[in-house]
Amino acid sequence: MKKIVIAAGLASLAGAAAAQSKVEIFGVIDTNVTRLSGSGSSSKVGLATGGANISRLGFRGTEDLGGDLKAGFWLEAGLDSDTGAGKAAGTSGLGFNRRSTVSLLGNFGELRLGRDDSATFLSTLIFDPFLTNGVGGTGAFTILGIPGSGTATGGAPIQISNAVSYFLPHNLGGFYGQAQVAFGEHTKSEPNKNQGDYRGLRAGYRQGAFHGALAVGRFYGDSSDNNITASNVGLSYDLGMVKPMLLWASEKRGSLKVTVLQLGATAPLGNGELRASVGHYNTSGSNADWNKIAVGYGYNFSKRTQVYGTLAYLKNKDGSSRAIGVQGLSATGSTLGGKSTGMELGIRHFF
Repeated sequence: MKKIVIAAGLASLAGAAAAQSKVEIFGVIDTNVTRLSGSGSSSKVGLATGGANISRLGFRGTEDLGGDLKAGFWLEAGLDSDTGAGKAAGTSGLGFNRRSTVSLLGNFGELRLGRDDSATFLSTLIFDPFLTNGVGGTGAFTILGIPGSGTATGGAPIQISNAVSYFLPHNLGGFYGQAQVAFGEHTKSEPNKNQGDYRGLRAGYRQGAFHGALAVGRFYGDSSDNNITASNVGLSYDLGMVKPMLLWASEKRGSLKVTVLQLGATAPLGNGELRASVGHYNTSGSNADWNKIAVGYGYNFSKRTQVYGTLAYLKNKDGSSRAIGVQGLSATGSTLGGKSTGMELGIRHFF
């Protein structure tokens, strides 16, 4: 009988622990067939990934610590679903490049440590009808190029390592905010001691049909001339039959400054969603500008599975040679003043 009582007690404790903790496996598989073309180049057709949502594999969980305090973790790895490879930097292995954080959460808000989305990236995602993805994505987070490590090339970070983030609590009547500091981890005696450091602030208000947010941040380069300042403002209003949105974003490094203004919209249509956007990209002091338009539709077979298609067209001014590229299928290139097109048809599945 004593053994039975002890076993029952252990089972009860295990059940209580399980009730206070939660761990989930989640992810997205998104693969599509894409055709890209550009002036002065041959077109190409192939499989790409992340046309509607970025393919990923993740693990997340929380533990109730009592007294309105919780601990949480989040591990999220990007995937190239067209090849089966992970997105670990410099390898084909699986690495938690998208997010790797541990948190304390309570009435005070959330303190989060580790690799995470940068504060200046999030609005370029939320206020883009295509969520930055596929041939239709605005690309407002890469207007100075693919992010580097604080050098003379590349733009502001998408995800940032070695970050400390604080988030305001959720019970502020629709207001929210974030402060973020990331460390490049150089010694104080090095000439470029601030290289790779990042400072970012983001604030917003979301209530009912309205959503607005602004963000500013600085990413430190290997010299003061290569410091990057990023800023953006996003607005949207859900009218039911259509949700228009506006995104303004700017990145500046030295004398080089590129600004994008995008008007977009999503609208329910049948068992899916129609998406459209038009954007103008301005390079300060030159004619290296370009314009892009995109339209797409996603048909939902269920809450988890969608088939989607997107068409996009990009036209350069005389000083620009931008071309549409996607994850898993590089751009064909274009000539100065030329054009570029992209079309995709894919399947996205949440799990």
